[in-house]
Amino acid sequence: MKKRRILIAAFVSVAVFTILGITGGYFLTPNTPQKAVRFAILKNGHPIIALTETPKKVTGDSVYGYSGKRAWRYYEVKTAFDASNGEINLNTLAVNKPKAGSKFYRVHVVYPVA
Repeated sequence: MKKRRILIAAFVSVAVFTILGITGGYFLTPNTPQKAVRFAILKNGHPIIALTETPKKVTGDSVYGYSGKRAWRYYEVKTAFDASNGEINLNTLAVNKPKAGSKFYRVHVVYPVA
């Protein structure tokens, strides 16, 4: 009886981790700007923020308040996170178009300018 419970628990664990791996890979593959922002947040060590927040595009003149190129698209999340330097909490990231031959967007950490 104990052996059967162990086998059932092992099967359920493997099934759950497989499903989480497949769905996590789908939601965090950076083939759209929003997914690229989520993946960058995850790489900075904040999985809860990466999975629960919805990045919104920054519009208008507010993009001039950040470091980076004007050609980049800026996205922000409601919850600020630490961008691996330990000094500044950010909620805005810049997304660059994919390079030729690639489908994946590139994300840059941007800082508020004064």
